[in-house]
Amino acid sequence: MTDRALSGCRIIIVEDDYYQAHDCKQMLEQAGAKVIAVSAVVPDLDALLADGRLDAALIDINLGQSHTFDFARELNAKAIPFAFLTGYDAGILPDDLSASTCISKPANINRVIEVIANIAARPT
Repeated sequence: MTDRALSGCRIIIVEDDYYQAHDCKQMLEQAGAKVIAVSAVVPDLDALLADGRLDAALIDINLGQSHTFDFARELNAKAIPFAFLTGYDAGILPDDLSASTCISKPANINRVIEVIANIAARPT
């Protein structure tokens, strides 16, 4: 991956592990992305969109006391591509999200960049 593979991409990270979120943010920014939000809880998507477009989201499945499946559905409804970053097997995904991209933890940052670049480039 080039250092600027995500140039101009606006991304959100929803991850409750501080170190994982921090590492992903740092590496995505080094790849040229603008990480507009990092949250350990499901954020208010409409509030994020009020500040501009979102090109992609990287979301953990389990945020301690809750899962992010409804948030993933909300992203789908707004045609915002996302990838799950998770320690769970993809088999945990509900049927309507079973085709979603999953990146296994611990995440290889080159894989994260590659996946985000690919999903952000997909036509909606």
